[in-house]
Amino acid sequence: MVKRIALLALALWLGIAPALAELTVERNAGERYFPNEKNWVYHFTYAYPHVAGEDYTAALINDTYQMALDEMTQLVLPMFANTPDMRFDGKNEVKHDFEVYCNDGRLLSIVQTRSQSMGEETVYSLEPLTFDVSGMYAGEALTLRGVILVQAGVDPERLEDVRAEDYPEIAHIIQGSSDSIAEALLPTLYDLFHAHPNLWDSEKPSLEDFEIEFSPARDFAAYKEGEYIAFYYPPMLAPEAYRYDTFVLLSPAEIEAIAAAAQTEAE
Repeated sequence: MVKRIALLALALWLGIAPALAELTVERNAGERYFPNEKNWVYHFTYAYPHVAGEDYTAALINDTYQMALDEMTQLVLPMFANTPDMRFDGKNEVKHDFEVYCNDGRLLSIVQTRSQSMGEETVYSLEPLTFDVSGMYAGEALTLRGVILVQAGVDPERLEDVRAEDYPEIAHIIQGSSDSIAEALLPTLYDLFHAHPNLWDSEKPSLEDFEIEFSPARDFAAYKEGEYIAFYYPPMLAPEAYRYDTFVLLSPAEIEAIAAAAQTEAE
């Protein structure tokens, strides 16, 4: 242990940043039938992420997804299967899967995709979560502001006390909140999605309808290539072929410019 600390101290003294290791993300996959396999009303096919390792960070992330899986298998689907109004035609399919969008030793972004075919209707949704894996909130999901700060180069250990004067290039982000940043981004993202090549042939929702399905403070993740934040188009509004892979990438600098322009306009 002493030798490891000494080597780390030497590396820092020499200006050599220790490499940040990617996490090993495994698939916790399976299927369940409710109320039972022989006379099922709901068929649940799932894959949830599981981070290998016994450390505290892995345990917190795994607990997040284990609780979500337990909620589906021990509460939601058993209740649906035994509620007459939720049985529909008696053969309902629910599918959950996920994709890793960033795993760089600082942040782990998981985008969970969901579809629920109940009766004649299929509902599509996604839930992106971005976890701190190297800073003061290791194992916890970060807010939009926190993810932007890390992607902009702020030390994950300094998210609580970061000062605008130390990072003037992202001062508006530092001084803002996730909600204020999201409010500033919404009109721009609406316009960017309107121009997205995957959505050219689809019916464009009004801004009001778009806002019902989409929130920049919720539908985002750190992106795996470069220091970007990905914002995801609502699956329910996308053409079938692009239901889960239509997103817009913005850099911290671009988000800062949008936030600054919104503040100037408000003044």
